Amino acid sequence: MRAGRFIALLAALSLTLPITAAHALTSIKIAVAYDIGGRGDHGINDSAAKGVDAIKKKYGLTAHSVREMVTNGSESDREYRLQFLAAAHYNLVIAVGSGYAHALEIVANANPGTEFSLINDASIGSLNISDMIFSNSDGSYLAGTLAGSATKGKKVGIIGPTSVAPYLSAFQKGVASVSPKTVVLSAFVDSDLGNAVRVLLAEGADIIYSEWSSTSVVQDTVAALYSKKRPIYLIGVNPDQYFLLGKTSQKILIGAVTKHVDLAVKDVMIAALNNENIIDVLDGPNGIFGHIYTVKDGGESMALTTLGAPFSIKVAAAIAKLKGRN
Repeated sequence: MRAGRFIALLAALSLTLPITAAHALTSIKIAVAYDIGGRGDHGINDSAAKGVDAIKKKYGLTAHSVREMVTNGSESDREYRLQFLAAAHYNLVIAVGSGYAHALEIVANANPGTEFSLINDASIGSLNISDMIFSNSDGSYLAGTLAGSATKGKKVGIIGPTSVAPYLSAFQKGVASVSPKTVVLSAFVDSDLGNAVRVLLAEGADIIYSEWSSTSVVQDTVAALYSKKRPIYLIGVNPDQYFLLGKTSQKILIGAVTKHVDLAVKDVMIAALNNENIIDVLDGPNGIFGHIYTVKDGGESMALTTLGAPFSIKVAAAIAKLKGRN
């Protein structure tokens, strides 16, 4: 649901015309606060920047209308930058990544007249925050389909922080859709990732789906234990796991669930230029609003590597199935 701000209601009552792109150029200012590293990180920042560039080009926006900043990663710096942008009267401030969650909660509460958007996180609730997130269920289903298609030993594993444990069932359904007899092993832990990976592999898993994005421990452990005698493969998440582009993953990565962060950024920027915000109800009791992107709306997909290409037909069928649901 897209809801116009109070000023848009006044405009409608006075029978004025909707905002035009030309008017937006002179009256709407948008700021983007990137996470550590900013542009060039091969991860979430670059994906967000892709969306920013698309809208700047489409509407002819300049640095006067769109300001971009990068945090040094400290909590105080995140809060300072968000507060600075709010005080500078930017109509929309986009915070890229869950690292901004705590700082954004403080700044949004202190600046109720400013619209904010948090990309790839839905932990903060406020009427002036649009949390733009991606369906873990859809992603896990696609990963399960790929894992079930690629396994030789009929055992696959899923690993991630305890927060993603609720999506085990979606992964299991994806596996069962292509290989009903394949056993699904799981490890949801917040520490000692290397050991958890080794346990899954010792139990016979030959495909690992990793939802762990904080470090490359899962990828590195799988790569270290890979051998021609016993090949094991990895499914990751992009752009969260920026390290997937490194050499380590080349011999083990068969695919990555892909979140189209650029689409989320484009959507919130277009909404701002039209004096609107995006406030689908994500969690009513906790006052969390925004939008959850799915395979059906083009916000999520599966990127296959050369190693994963042989399973493209089954993955495509899974995507079609998700797109066709009500």
